[in-house]
Amino acid sequence: MSNNSLSDSNLAQFSSRRRFPRVEVNRPVTAILYWESSPTVLIPGRCHSLSESGLGATMSQQLRVGEVVNLEVAHGVRVYAEVRNLSGFAHGFEFVLVRENQRAALRRLCQPRFS
Repeated sequence: MSNNSLSDSNLAQFSSRRRFPRVEVNRPVTAILYWESSPTVLIPGRCHSLSESGLGATMSQQLRVGEVVNLEVAHGVRVYAEVRNLSGFAHGFEFVLVRENQRAALRRLCQPRFS
């Protein structure tokens, strides 16, 4: 086990502090970046964990910690998210400015049949 890995007990303790439980998934995700006077940039990735408050994904390009992007987590389900942590191409995103209809869609995606 590497020095960067959390032990099972530490991970369980950390997970118990989360507002919403995480579920393991294997689904595509796309980060959509908008810049003034520039074309829209699409960065594909693969989501490996999902909750109502954020997700973990491996992206094809590195984003910056603190950067806010629009994530398409499923067809027609987009939500703004801030990059909270980064390790190589593995990104941790926290959803921001989530509307109730988006939260309901995320809740549905966290159900086992949609994962």
